[in-house]
Amino acid sequence: MSMSQPPAQSERDSVSPPRVFDTTSKLVAFVIGVLAIVAGVGAGMFNPFLSNSASSQGILIDALFSVLLGIATSIFVIVQGFLLYSIVRFSREPDDETDGMAFRGHTGLEIVWTAVPAAIVVFLAVFSYQVLAEIEQPRPDELIVEVTAQQYAWSFFYPDLDLTSTELHMPLDRQVLLRMRSKDVIHAFWVPQFRIKRDVMPDRLTEARITGTEIGTYPIVCAELCGVGHSYMRSQAVVQSAADFLSWQQGLIGAKTRGAGAKPADPMAAGRQLFTQGGCNACHALADAGAAGQLGPKLDGIGTTAATRVLGQSAEAYIRTSIVKPNDTIVPGYQPVMPQDYGQRLPPRNVDTLVQYLLGQK
Repeated sequence: MSMSQPPAQSERDSVSPPRVFDTTSKLVAFVIGVLAIVAGVGAGMFNPFLSNSASSQGILIDALFSVLLGIATSIFVIVQGFLLYSIVRFSREPDDETDGMAFRGHTGLEIVWTAVPAAIVVFLAVFSYQVLAEIEQPRPDELIVEVTAQQYAWSFFYPDLDLTSTELHMPLDRQVLLRMRSKDVIHAFWVPQFRIKRDVMPDRLTEARITGTEIGTYPIVCAELCGVGHSYMRSQAVVQSAADFLSWQQGLIGAKTRGAGAKPADPMAAGRQLFTQGGCNACHALADAGAAGQLGPKLDGIGTTAATRVLGQSAEAYIRTSIVKPNDTIVPGYQPVMPQDYGQRLPPRNVDTLVQYLLGQK
């Protein structure tokens, strides 16, 4: 009596899995490649993460960022496209508990996915170096500005003009060399529209070059947490025509000359100038000085109210102590954020001028 022989292999094993490099896979690879190119070029040309740049350095940085975004987008589409295709086409059948097929590799494919990323990295390295070299290339007519950061204000000194301002003024299409240093802690000078951000430190000098290409006023932000008043440490970068820059320069020179000449007869003008140059306007509001700071108490009428703050202390003594020893008396509702070294930063005669100025705010 003969017995039936079992089949050589199961019905499941008799079904061949789809080939990895068959016509369908090649067609899908072509479609994914086209989509990756279109998506990469589109992301690079119409970068949704950038606003208009207002400096020549920013234009170069934007170009580099757009190329990076385009390449990254293409790689993302390729990786995710093949991943989704593989999940759909080569997924395991229901109730299939067998081991997957063993692949020993594909030399040509491995060469491609090693050589292509290497070429991309080399290209980006060379491109990045070219952009860095270009944005740091000095011009013979560059304007030097010494930037000083302190809690919580910026000041800008023009050594060639011997002028100091609380705003950064820049002539259109002229390179400006910023030499930056901090008086206290680490700050960071950042103008988003210029695409320039540099740390500003007390123990070293940092530099940045900016060439404004669009007339306008742009916010200067401290991008390093520097204390309680960090969010109030702001100023403005003003890009203006050569004629307007000259007019602004002459206005400062005239104010400086008038202030120097009127100093004995008009201490209020000298005090107002010290109040602004010393950065007091960054934290305090005072209508006479055009200040609108919010971190510290308002100083309108301080000449009248100062005598009522501390029992037995005169208005002059209270104001002087508030400048040189600000933590001795803290106004309720405010934090002790004023730097403790104003007594060392300001010469005694300047402290006297500032005290008399504030006493005059009735």
